[in-house]
Amino acid sequence: MSSAPPIEKADPTQTAAEQSGAPKSVESNTLPNSPAKRRVSLRVVTVIALAAVLLSVALIAGTLPRLRQQQKVNAAAAEVAAAPQRVTVTTVHAMVAEAERVLPGNSLPLEEAAMFARTTGFIKSRLVDIGDRVKEGQLLAEISAPDVDAQLAQAQANLALANANLPLAEANANLAQITLKRFIEAVPGKGVSLLQIDQQQATVETTAAQVEATKASIQVNEAAVQRFTALQGFQKILAPFPGVVTARNIDPGDLIIADAQTTKELFHLMRTDTLRVFVNVPQVFATGIEVGQDAVIYRREDLQTQYTGKVVRTANALDANTRTLLTEVDVSNPNDALRPGMYLQVKFIFSRQTAPILIPAEALVVTSTGAQQVAVADEQHRGAELRFERSGSGQRAT
Repeated sequence: MSSAPPIEKADPTQTAAEQSGAPKSVESNTLPNSPAKRRVSLRVVTVIALAAVLLSVALIAGTLPRLRQQQKVNAAAAEVAAAPQRVTVTTVHAMVAEAERVLPGNSLPLEEAAMFARTTGFIKSRLVDIGDRVKEGQLLAEISAPDVDAQLAQAQANLALANANLPLAEANANLAQITLKRFIEAVPGKGVSLLQIDQQQATVETTAAQVEATKASIQVNEAAVQRFTALQGFQKILAPFPGVVTARNIDPGDLIIADAQTTKELFHLMRTDTLRVFVNVPQVFATGIEVGQDAVIYRREDLQTQYTGKVVRTANALDANTRTLLTEVDVSNPNDALRPGMYLQVKFIFSRQTAPILIPAEALVVTSTGAQQVAVADEQHRGAELRFERSGSGQRAT
């Protein structure tokens, strides 16, 4: 038989819990009524109370200025509401009698010509190019046309032949008349018969007709000579007026065919010492445009340099589509500072018989009916109402 294990004796210093094998407590503060637990709870309560106090102070500090500001605003609003109404007034002034209006304009040369050939041939020489300034009658180019020269020589020879035949025809006519006179003076039947007299009479009439035909032939040949002389003159291209060459489309040796659909322009010439500026004046200013009145022309890129022009003519009728009056203003351009085709600004000065009164836009009240009203005050600061009524000539105040 095995022996039983020895039984250990209990230590009198151990507690009952230790003797029973229960786990040892870490700290004795697990007890609900221990002093340490009470200290922790007191700290938590203190922190919460302190946070509540700080939050209350912050809330009061942020609310009080707003309340004071609101009180000030309410007090100021009450003061303004209780105070008399203040109205902003201004003194009106009459505008100047002359009004300026700037309108866009298109510049064109005073004279312009597209030059074509009137005779067929080859370009013999070209004497000018684009940008060259020419004088009136200056030779620009020359066309070689040998066939025209030959036809002119033939016409001149025919004219000389006709002029040479005229004395012969006149001599034959004179001889026929003398012979007829002698036949008549002679006694019929004595060497001259009636038949001879009739034949001689026909000869007289024939020779007279030959004289008239020769004279007509001379006129025909003179016309032919003039025609070919004119065609020969067209071989020289001359400038019709002083100006500048703006286009050149020929070179020596080019074939030029006159009076054909394929005929190309030889030169384009413009006169730029004076420019024509055309302006479309709106209807509201059309009645103020008068022939002879001055105008100021300038470029938008150069406002300081201005040129004086003059209204030379108007269309005297408004365009049905744009309701504008076409106006021509001529401006001197001796230094060629302005160029044809430029977009220019034209300033007109209109004279008004009655100077308008300038009032602020805020003072004008437009009713639903379209009537315009404005409040005015006299020297005693008494208010009155001024109405504007439209009439046939504009507006009048009542």
